[in-house]
Amino acid sequence: MEVPEAAATAEGQTDRDALLVRLTAALRADERIRAAWLTGSLGRGAGDRYSDLDVLVAVADADRPGLLDDWSGLADSVAPIVHTQRLGTAVVNHITDGWLRFDASFVDPGDLSERSADGLLPLFDRDDLATRLGGPASSAGPSAATVGRLTREFLRILGLLPVVLGRDEYVVGASGAGLARTLLIQLMVEEVAAPDPGGALHLRGLLPPDRLAQLAALPPIAATRESVLAVHLAVADLFLPLARTLADRSGTPWPAEMLAALREHLDRELGVALSA
Repeated sequence: MEVPEAAATAEGQTDRDALLVRLTAALRADERIRAAWLTGSLGRGAGDRYSDLDVLVAVADADRPGLLDDWSGLADSVAPIVHTQRLGTAVVNHITDGWLRFDASFVDPGDLSERSADGLLPLFDRDDLATRLGGPASSAGPSAATVGRLTREFLRILGLLPVVLGRDEYVVGASGAGLARTLLIQLMVEEVAAPDPGGALHLRGLLPPDRLAQLAALPPIAATRESVLAVHLAVADLFLPLARTLADRSGTPWPAEMLAALREHLDRELGVALSA
């Protein structure tokens, strides 16, 4: 399959569609690139006008260093680039002068069996590499490592409350409250255990309505003692029961000693008892 018809249509093209056409042409012009697929929300057919372009590029590991050396020229031929962020040798993020975002991820053709064909929309495929892709993605349930990491980090952040409140560092405390909320969101995403949860800016349609309602009902964050304490405790009321449930589901060791020490710490320093 070639470039999606919607992206190749000249009349009525959006700027992002035009960018995809130019990007596909630039990728196809480089023989080191053996195939490319549109991925992410657009590849799944679930994108909207705010979705960026995510492209999976098949290039042999031996050719990847040279391709990455030449990549800035390839990207600049697609559109004027105002920001590039390279994440090792696997991903390059771009922002154009029109603030269109596109990301390229690189994979060796020999590793395609580890990737599901789900959510991949072919742009071009010189060697019929699609036959190497794995089968449908399946949800394996919550990750034990992720649940354990999130839980311990959340307990550590709660344990800093006496420090920031004792020093009247309410701006710092407000930042910590925001981080606690973020960890709760990440744990809720882990509960869903979707094969492809999408980007960080996409929760509607991923989290169930009751979880979204719980997040929306959390107290607002302000740089005051009352707000900092209220937000941390309200988030804890949601986080800790969910973390325990997911720990049981995933076989994650529960940090009982750390939690017990935290309870004593908060009670001793702040006179606060965790209800969860």
